[in-house]
Amino acid sequence: MHNFTPRLFLVVGSPGSGKDELMTAVNTIGSLHAEIVPKHTSRLQNADDGDEMICRAWLDDDGKIEIVNPQWDLDGCDVKYENFGTQYGIKTSSIWDRLRQGIMQVAVVSDSNALNQLKGKFGNLAVVVYVYSQISREQYREQQIQNKLNPRNGKKKLELTEDDLAYIEKHVTDFDKAWQIYVDNFMLFDHVLIYADMQEDLFDQVFRLFKAYERGFLK
Repeated sequence: MHNFTPRLFLVVGSPGSGKDELMTAVNTIGSLHAEIVPKHTSRLQNADDGDEMICRAWLDDDGKIEIVNPQWDLDGCDVKYENFGTQYGIKTSSIWDRLRQGIMQVAVVSDSNALNQLKGKFGNLAVVVYVYSQISREQYREQQIQNKLNPRNGKKKLELTEDDLAYIEKHVTDFDKAWQIYVDNFMLFDHVLIYADMQEDLFDQVFRLFKAYERGFLK
């Protein structure tokens, strides 16, 4: 086992750029290398949310009654930001705890203010990564429509609800936000990963990046 300094990887990417696939990659090669930083959010839970998203509540089986999430603690987060009209929060104390245990952390943060806050708190321990994909705005819109009609962890739908359409349009409207963050803060970024619609290739890039830091090839 190589001695290494565990890092916090801050991931930025446009909608549909491969951030979800990157999260899947981290969870797949997971406990051996890194884990996802949980984020608290003011919105209701979506069917395709992963374990890293701590939503304030979810709807019951009939979709009528909100069930409060006892783990939700947005007020207890010391880094907060808004993205696509939803509030998010991160507890840096939890990140420090896991880093001290030698476990690298990965957080998706497509907000320049939060990105700079985390970089300021963690300094050189924070590695900023941009995930690039050539997906277009219209391709992303169609992808999201299909995801809402056929959620990974929910029932298939025959048509989209008004909430589904509003969610998609918010993300489509701000489609270039992450790219602008990259352009405006170019010197803040340490690495760029390329997602060319091949999940196994993205998995390989993530694996190699982690191993490079674990073995001391990158510092």
